[in-house]
Amino acid sequence: MKLLEDITKFNELVVKVAKWKNLTKDSIIRDFYIVELLQNLSNSEYFEQCVFKGGTSLSKCYPGSIERFSEDIDLTFLGMDLNNNKCDKILKRIEQTIIGHFNSEKIISERNQRNKSSYIWSENYHNKIKLEIGSQIRPDPYSKKEVKSYIFEYLEINGLHDLINKYELKKIQINVLNIERTFIDKVMAIKRHAICGNLKNKVRHLYDVYRLLLMNDIREFLNNKKELKRLLQLTKQTDSFYLNKRNITVEYNSIGPYDFNSWKEKLDDEIKSIYEKLHLSLLYKREKLDFSDVLKSLEYINSVFIEIGE
Repeated sequence: MKLLEDITKFNELVVKVAKWKNLTKDSIIRDFYIVELLQNLSNSEYFEQCVFKGGTSLSKCYPGSIERFSEDIDLTFLGMDLNNNKCDKILKRIEQTIIGHFNSEKIISERNQRNKSSYIWSENYHNKIKLEIGSQIRPDPYSKKEVKSYIFEYLEINGLHDLINKYELKKIQINVLNIERTFIDKVMAIKRHAICGNLKNKVRHLYDVYRLLLMNDIREFLNNKKELKRLLQLTKQTDSFYLNKRNITVEYNSIGPYDFNSWKEKLDDEIKSIYEKLHLSLLYKREKLDFSDVLKSLEYINSVFIEIGE
């Protein structure tokens, strides 16, 4: 029996887990949906052909990396070598496989032969999840990581294995973009959005970079100059390929030096105000952030990039 089929028990667990994690009930519900949808993928023939990436991959696969709400599923299908028609057909099949018995709504403005976007929900549209599947930029490197819902985690820690078995709850394995590449992607995204003028809609990247820089794994990565240069150049090259297909301002040079000082003024009072209010809507903890920490983080990253000629 599936837990979503026993709505009384599901709601009971949502309340308990929300209190245990100090999160909203809606966050626990969406988290459960995310893992259920990823399980549909992991049980399918497309399991090895997709890579989970983005903010949700950090919060679900790298515990302690970021402490914020991230409620979408961002996947890359490894079909870069296929022609557009073939890719289009497979992406549609993958999308439907993931959706399964959930309700869905296509996001028409974000769909083409190499990208599919949909909203997915179970009982309440308010708790919808955004699913994005693309096949343009090759994710590198990636590895298999474990994913489990907060409800599973709660039952496991409390030794309630009978409920885990009764409701067929599972940990799943899925391909996940390595945290080092995600870090570089976000560092470069900050510059791009700042120069292109839409950073105010992407302020979460500032928080993510600040948080990731606190991790030993990322500090060690930045000290590994050879691998850092390789991944940074790879990211620049793939960004350049992708952005050439879009209407991106010529002010942004994806393959040039990071040169934080040349665009630092873009992180103005408006960005500062939005950032320092993230704790009211996006973060697990209601502790106000200090914008100066972000500036120091970017200055440090810039100094490391200068050392390797980037």
